[in-house]
Amino acid sequence: MKKQTLLQTSRITSIFIAIHLLTYLGLFSNSALAQEARSRNRLLEEVLVTAQKREQNLQDVPVSVTAFSGDMLAAMGVDDPTDLQAITPGLTYNSATGFSIVYLRGVGSDAFLMADPSVATYIDGIYYPFSSGLAQSFGRVERIEVLKGPQGTLFGRNTTGGAISITTEKPSIEAMYGSIEASYGSFNTKKASGLINLPATDHWATTLALFHNLSDNYYTFEPESKQQGIPQEVAKGYRLKTMLAYEKFDILLAAVRIDQSGFNTALAPNTNPSSLTQSLGGEKQARDYTASVDAPINFDIDNKVYFAEANLYLNKLDSKLILSKQSILNPQCLTDFDGTNAPIISFGSPTFSDVKSAELQFISNEDSWGSNWLEWIGGFYYIDSVAGLDPKFSLFGGEQGELFGLPITEILGLLPAPLTNLLGSVPLTGGVNLGLHGLLATESTAVFLQSTFTLADWVQLTLGGRYQEEERVVLKSSTQLLSSDDSETQVFDWVNDGVGENAVETTNFSPKIAFNFFPSDDLMIYMSWQEGYKSGTFNTINVTDDIDYAEPEEVVAYEIGAKYSNNNGFTLNGAIFQTEIKNIQVQFTSLLNGGAVTFENAGAGRIRGVDFDSRILIFPSTIDNLVLSVSGAYLDAIYTDYQDGSGFNEETGIYEGGQDFTGNNMVRTPEYTATMAISKSFIFSAGPLELTVDGYYNSGYPYQAQNTLFYEEEYHLINARASFLIEDWDLRITASGKNLTDTVYAYSQFPNDFGRLEALAPPTNYNLALQWNF
Repeated sequence: MKKQTLLQTSRITSIFIAIHLLTYLGLFSNSALAQEARSRNRLLEEVLVTAQKREQNLQDVPVSVTAFSGDMLAAMGVDDPTDLQAITPGLTYNSATGFSIVYLRGVGSDAFLMADPSVATYIDGIYYPFSSGLAQSFGRVERIEVLKGPQGTLFGRNTTGGAISITTEKPSIEAMYGSIEASYGSFNTKKASGLINLPATDHWATTLALFHNLSDNYYTFEPESKQQGIPQEVAKGYRLKTMLAYEKFDILLAAVRIDQSGFNTALAPNTNPSSLTQSLGGEKQARDYTASVDAPINFDIDNKVYFAEANLYLNKLDSKLILSKQSILNPQCLTDFDGTNAPIISFGSPTFSDVKSAELQFISNEDSWGSNWLEWIGGFYYIDSVAGLDPKFSLFGGEQGELFGLPITEILGLLPAPLTNLLGSVPLTGGVNLGLHGLLATESTAVFLQSTFTLADWVQLTLGGRYQEEERVVLKSSTQLLSSDDSETQVFDWVNDGVGENAVETTNFSPKIAFNFFPSDDLMIYMSWQEGYKSGTFNTINVTDDIDYAEPEEVVAYEIGAKYSNNNGFTLNGAIFQTEIKNIQVQFTSLLNGGAVTFENAGAGRIRGVDFDSRILIFPSTIDNLVLSVSGAYLDAIYTDYQDGSGFNEETGIYEGGQDFTGNNMVRTPEYTATMAISKSFIFSAGPLELTVDGYYNSGYPYQAQNTLFYEEEYHLINARASFLIEDWDLRITASGKNLTDTVYAYSQFPNDFGRLEALAPPTNYNLALQWNF
C-alpha cells in the first residue's frame, strides 16, 4: 500500500517537474508577444487576493490559494458555488436538501444541521456560519478565493479545512458605470442581472447589483407519482452598497437580500432502497432524471444581511471595523424522506438563524515602525448567534395518505424502544406526525495576531496565533405528537428534564509558524505548520434520545509549497501537505438510532496529498493567444481511529451501530481530481473571439465512513464556450454547453435507513448570454 502511494505521489511530482522544465526548453518565449496575448485572454488575468487580510498579488502570498477574478469565472462558465468544484481540484462542493456540504483537501463536515461547516464561507469579509442556502447563485462578484488548509489565525473558528472568500464590487467615486447581462438556456433557464455604480459627489458613491434567475426543473415525475406539480427554480436578490470615502477614512454601508424557492436538491429519488423500504412498498428509482414520490417537496429560503465597514488610515497603522447582522429563514424545506412513492415518511425542516458579528483589525502599513522588515495584523472578533430547527416527521402515512396493507407491527419492532412504546398506543390508520423543536445559542470572542519578519532579502518568518473563548447552550430540544389541527402534545423535553449536558464552555489557542524563501524573483517556496480548531456543538433534533454533543475538532497541518511565475505567461503553484485531525465531527441520519440525526466523533484521520495549478501561454512565437490551464490533486485520506461508528447493514440497509471504520477512506474525498482547459483567442477588427474547452475528472468517493452502499463512482465532465466581444459597444456574446458527454453524477447523496437518496446534477445543457458594459 505504501509503495503504491509513493508511486502515485512520484507520478504527480514528475508532472510538476515536466511542466516546469518546459520553460527552459523554449516553449515559452518572446516576452513582448506574451504580454500582448496576456491582455487578450481572460484566463491569464492577474488576481489580487486578501488571503492575509491585505491586498496582495496571488503569487506573493505564502498560502495555497486558488483565486479567480469575475472575468475569469465568466470565461470558465462559473456562476454558482457548486461550479467551483469543477475548477478547483481537491474541493468537493455538494448540496443535500438545500444545505451546502463542502470538503477541501479531505477536511469538511456533513454535519449540516446545527453544526458549523469546516470550510468557512466569507462574503465581503462577513462570516456566514450557516450552510443552508449557500449554494445560491453568486449574483455579480469581483473575485473568489479558495484558501486551502486551516486558516484559523486570520479567518478564525471553523476553518479547519479552509475558507471560500467571495468579494463583490465596492462603490467607486471615479465615474458612473454599469452592466446588464441576460441569458437563456436549457430547461427554460432565464437569467438577468445588472449593476450600476453612481458617484453622487467627489466623496460619495453607491452601487446596486441585482439578479433574477428562473428555470424549469430538469426532473420529471412519473405518472404514478402522487406529486406531479414542479415549481420553477427561482433565485433573486439585490446587493446595495453606499460608501463615503476620504483620504484618511471611508465608511461602507450595505444591505443584501436573497430569496430562493423551488426543489433545489430536496428532490432526491431513492436509487437503492433498503429492505425495509421494499417491505413497505417502496420501489427502486432509475438514475434518469425521473422521480415518483408521495410527499410534498419544496425548498424556500429568505436571507437578509446588513453590514458596515469603516476604514481608518493613520500614519503608523490602518484599522478596519466590520459589523454585520444576518438573518436566515427557511420556512419550507420539505422532502420525501424515503424517496419513493410509498407513504412511509416525509420530513420538513424549517430553519432560522439570527447572527451578529463584529471584527476589529489593526494592520501595519508602509509608515509603521519597522515596515522595511516587519508586517503585522491583529485584532478582535465577536459573534453571537441563535439558530433553530422545527422539523416535522410524517410517519407511516401521516399527511401522505392511508396505510392499507402495510406491516405496522413489524415496523414498530424495528424502532427504538421509547418510540415503539410511544406509538404503540397511537391509532395508526392515518399515520402519525411528530414535531421537534431545537434551538441553539452561541457566543464566541477571539483575539488574533500574525506577524511576518523579513530576516534577509531571501527569507521571511511568519508567526501567528488566535485565542478564542466560546459558550454554546441548548435552549430547546423537545419532541411532540401533532394532531390533525397541528396542536402539540409534549412527549420529551430534553433540556428541562435534566437528562444529559446542554451547555458547554471551551477555550482554544491555534498557532502558526511559516518560513518563506525567495531563491529568485520568479520563485517563492514556503513551509508552514499550523493548528486549526472547529467548535464543538450540540444536536438539538432528538426524537427518543437525549442531546448529543460533538466534541471540538482539532487539526494539525504541515505544508511545503512553491509558487513560480514569469513574464512569459507561465504560472505554476503547488504544494505537498499532511493534515491530522482529531475528533472528526460526524452527522449520522437514522430514525432507527433515536433521532432524525445523531452526532458522533470519529477518533482521528490523516490526509496526505499533493495539489497544483498552472496556466501556460503555449508557443507564443508561433500561435498567439493560446492558453492551457492544468490543475490536479491527489489525496490519501483515511480514518486512523474510528471505532464504535454508526452505519447500515450491508444486506438489509437497516441501522447497525458499533462498527469499526479504522483504515477506511474518508468521506467525500476523491483520491484524484483534475481539470484542464484550453483557450484560444482570435483577434478580429471588431474584437476578440474566445474559444474554450475544459474537462474535469473525479475518481469517485464514499459518502459514508462505512465505504459501502453509498458511493459516487468515477466520472468526468466536458464543457465548451465561445465568447465574442464587440469592443466598440463593449458587448459580449457567449454561447456555452455544459456536461457535453451527458455524464450522470450526483450533486449529493443523502444516506438514511430507507436507502440511497440521490439528487443528480444536470444533464447536457446549453446557454446563450449577452453582457453589455457601459
